[in-house]
Amino acid sequence: MSVLLSAALLAGCAEGSAPPAPLPEPVQASVAEDPAPPSVTLAERIRDEGWIVRFWEQLTPAQRRRVTKQLRNNVPRLASEEAEAAPIWDALGLPERDALIFGSGIRRASGP
Repeated sequence: MSVLLSAALLAGCAEGSAPPAPLPEPVQASVAEDPAPPSVTLAERIRDEGWIVRFWEQLTPAQRRRVTKQLRNNVPRLASEEAEAAPIWDALGLPERDALIFGSGIRRASGP
C-alpha cells in the first residue's frame, strides 16, 4: 500500500506542477565612473592644511619628510635631502606648495 500511495502522490505532484520558472537574466554591472572629487580651492586647502603656510623651521619632522619626499619625487628632482629642501620650500609660493604636496608637483624648477 505504501508503494501505491507514493505513486499516487508523485502522480498528483506531477500533474499540478508548473514548469520551472526561467532563471533571471544576469545583471550587467554598470561601469560607472566614480564622480570626480570636488575641486578644493587654495583657501580651503589652507584652512584644512594650515601647515603649508609655515616656514621650514616651523614644520614638524613628519611634515619635513613629506615635503622632502615630494621634492625628491618631483620631475625634475628638486631636492634629495632635507638640507636641500629647506630653501626651496621657503621660496615657494602657496600655489606651488599646494601643487607640490597635494597636486601634480611643480612643473618648473624653482628655488633660489
